[in-house]
Amino acid sequence: MTNRRNFLKKAAILTGSTLFMHKYSVAMSQSIAQTLTPKGQFEIFINQYTVNTFYSREGITFNENLDRCFAELKEAGYAGFEPIMRQAQDIDMYFDALGKHNLQMRSFYTGGNLHDEAAADAEIKRVIEIAERAKHAGTKAVVLNPHPKSAKSDVELNRQNHNLNLLGAELRKLGIKLALHYHITELQFAAREFHSFMCDTDPQNVFLCLDPHWSYRASNNSAVSAYSHAKLYADRIAVLHLRQSQENIWSETFMPVADIDYVKILEILRNSKCFDDCLVVLEQAPEEGTPKTLKPVEIFKKSNETVKRLFDR
Repeated sequence: MTNRRNFLKKAAILTGSTLFMHKYSVAMSQSIAQTLTPKGQFEIFINQYTVNTFYSREGITFNENLDRCFAELKEAGYAGFEPIMRQAQDIDMYFDALGKHNLQMRSFYTGGNLHDEAAADAEIKRVIEIAERAKHAGTKAVVLNPHPKSAKSDVELNRQNHNLNLLGAELRKLGIKLALHYHITELQFAAREFHSFMCDTDPQNVFLCLDPHWSYRASNNSAVSAYSHAKLYADRIAVLHLRQSQENIWSETFMPVADIDYVKILEILRNSKCFDDCLVVLEQAPEEGTPKTLKPVEIFKKSNETVKRLFDR
């Protein structure tokens, strides 16, 4: 988590060229048209944080081995990849490899300093620029984690929610949902930030990326908290991030029942109005104490098969 946030801190605002956008739009639209999964067929995606961390512990740099890594993701059965984006040009590095291996990019993850009056306008512009380019790759959701700051004031929370509404409305015009992600910081102090960006934003413009394990960890390892968040906001969940742990340590592969009962999570979500369109993204990752028994492709494949069985129940 810390590395990902550091990765996002230096977000820059750069505008892509019109020539590239035309070439990118035509080529990727053709690729997406050829590879879209038929409606009703279940899809599983995988987050860049997962991919980075598992390859990194093998001494493999993901961005320097895209072709090999994407080939293994396809071999493991994934429909696509959720990258971490700082700027619109970040899509460039994935374009050829995604198309070559018939992988989709239905969502991307980014940060955004929307509570700071001096930074918010530029941050909104940056996210929209990424989304405009990502739309041509079939993107349907922006997973945004608001810039972390402990104990944001009411003024800052209100400003953040106002800007989330503005950003969500602009993304909605593109046919893209804004799905808010969170970690421990947003769940401090009775989860006031987490609940504020759900309760004080327009449900048509702002959705949730439910991450049950951060709900669990931020509440002193309470699965009850994960179930409560699923119940409270089931009808606004656009993206579901999947991670599991055993005895409070992230497991090597995803399991349906361990510290969190994901069968119960799905029972809560199945009848929600967003469930059929919800993107399911594996975000299993290693941390200190995580077993090291499998190679990345084996981890990805085993987790994929487990998630498929879970959703086929």
